[in-house]
Amino acid sequence: MEQLLTSLLKRGIIPYVVAAVVVLAGLSGAAAATGTFSSDSTATPAGSGSTTSSIGNQLAGYPAAGGANNLVQVINHSDDAFKMEGRVQVNRIPGPNVGPKNEAFAFSSCVNCKTLAVALQIDVRSADARNVQPLNMGVGVNYRCKNCMTYALGVQDVIPVADPTQIPNDVRVTAHAMDAELRDFRAAIANGNYTFEAAIDHLYTVIIPEFEKLAGKLDIKRDLQTDPTTPGASPMASAPASPESPSASATPTVSGAPTESPQPTPSNSP
Repeated sequence: MEQLLTSLLKRGIIPYVVAAVVVLAGLSGAAAATGTFSSDSTATPAGSGSTTSSIGNQLAGYPAAGGANNLVQVINHSDDAFKMEGRVQVNRIPGPNVGPKNEAFAFSSCVNCKTLAVALQIDVRSADARNVQPLNMGVGVNYRCKNCMTYALGVQDVIPVADPTQIPNDVRVTAHAMDAELRDFRAAIANGNYTFEAAIDHLYTVIIPEFEKLAGKLDIKRDLQTDPTTPGASPMASAPASPESPSASATPTVSGAPTESPQPTPSNSP
């Protein structure tokens, strides 16, 4: 653990304290999806973690109404368990207002548990947009947790283009590669093939470098919690059990499209 903390601090990762009650007030719901492109706002039950997206809906108190919401939430109450959820979302935002929301929220209340939430979002916006206010967050919270490590990572890339109704080819390729990568990553964690330390290292050696290759303004928010209780944290119920595991989509779609969404062929490798 000491080596992991030292490594993360060297990368500029300084955990920040956020009260769980405040964090939960910003979550707008939960829908099951893991490593998939968001396509609608229909909520379905989730397992250990959950994600939600709502297309083009203005939230109360949210500054700019343009864009979708990508919220990835993981709640871990299982002793000795390592739980992870992740999603990659691509948005086309052609209007003057650009306000997509990307948030990773990880919560632990258990013994010797590890929790990881990863929210990845690419927003293709109009270069002429006048009101650009994207929101990106990564929040980790522990509550009465013994030997817990809780990590939340939010990666958001906002890319101005001349025609936001079209997804640039490099964005399309990266999104599909990350979609496949998140699925494989989650499966490997579930099978016990990753330690927590190795999983974090994978994020920074495989996933984030792919986003750094894209144009636009890249914003990375991360939060690592190791204290037994994050100051201000409160209890949180487990996410409802999912009747079946999420499956890959044969033809992933893109959020916020004013025209028919493209149907790219899924990529098997980054």
